[in-house]
Amino acid sequence: MLATPLHPLLVHFPIALLFIGTITEIIALFKKEFFNKASLYLIGIGWITGVFAYLSGEGAEEYAERYLHSDVHSLVEVHETFALITLVAFGGYLVLKLWSLWKGSPKPFSYLIILVALAGVVTLSVTGHYGGKMVYPDYQNSNGEVIKDTN
Repeated sequence: MLATPLHPLLVHFPIALLFIGTITEIIALFKKEFFNKASLYLIGIGWITGVFAYLSGEGAEEYAERYLHSDVHSLVEVHETFALITLVAFGGYLVLKLWSLWKGSPKPFSYLIILVALAGVVTLSVTGHYGGKMVYPDYQNSNGEVIKDTN
């Protein structure tokens, strides 16, 4: 087994692809031809890499609980939950987008697809926030005063 978990290496691909794919989906409202397919490819590849990042999280969880701060377990649980919600949201986007391309759809359906992608971006952001809190913990006490880092 690797001394360092794969999760930190894999996680940045879905973050970038899903964010850019969502922006591309919004642009597709105005410039359909290229951006309509580009958003599907970006989010599709982002979703696949997201599945790999999610699956690699178990090894990262074991590593974090062994080597990081004591309250990491509760952060891991929230991070993992939002990661799964993100995959479900973008999976829903892919189903709607493929159905739309296969059957054709009215313009209002495009807004629904964008809303689903934006919901995915929100949950992706929350996932990243909690992932970052594990690696870069807040050094504040209950009064909000900054505690000096002892490292």
